Amino acid sequence: MAHERLRDLIRADLEATVDPRMTPPERMRREMIGKLLLNPRIRAVLWFRLSHWLARHHLTPLALLVRAHTLRSAGVEIHPRAQIGGGLYLIHSTGIVIGPGVVIGRDCRLHPGVVLGEPGRGSTGTWGEPVVGDNVTIGTHAVILGKITLGDRCVVGANSVVRKDVPDDGVVAGVPARLIRVNTPPDPDDLDSRVARAWKTDA
Repeated sequence: MAHERLRDLIRADLEATVDPRMTPPERMRREMIGKLLLNPRIRAVLWFRLSHWLARHHLTPLALLVRAHTLRSAGVEIHPRAQIGGGLYLIHSTGIVIGPGVVIGRDCRLHPGVVLGEPGRGSTGTWGEPVVGDNVTIGTHAVILGKITLGDRCVVGANSVVRKDVPDDGVVAGVPARLIRVNTPPDPDDLDSRVARAWKTDA
């Protein structure tokens, strides 16, 4: 994953907190600032961005201090070495854990209690940490472990334990997680996409 500018990542993260279909452009900035001030889960993402920037610039002790602050203030632990694209949205932050080798794409939504990382000692399967595509939704208390890939736009059901690859547009659930269905890829010219692009153009 290529490194994006910190400013662009933060802008994408803040934009992910506002529904462009429901919020006029003149209100978007006010709503984003209000959520930043009042919601610890929003600030947790920005604290992660800072810790990641510090880690990339060989300031790991400071990065770990920022991580510790985020854990205390928002109940979320994201390792500074994790690579996460813009538009990360934590539905609620409590109990979220993301390990150092995890890679997450753009515009992903994580519910509380989500764990992404390496399997525990003695576990079977390939050692490593997951790679998550773009526009992925992971349900409450889902656990994704090992060197696996979650494809773009896939959905992981609540309380699932995922140890195998998930295809693009796949929906998985269960312990262990099983493929429930594969959704039809979205039409880039559907109404929601056109409205969202129009808001972003006007903003």
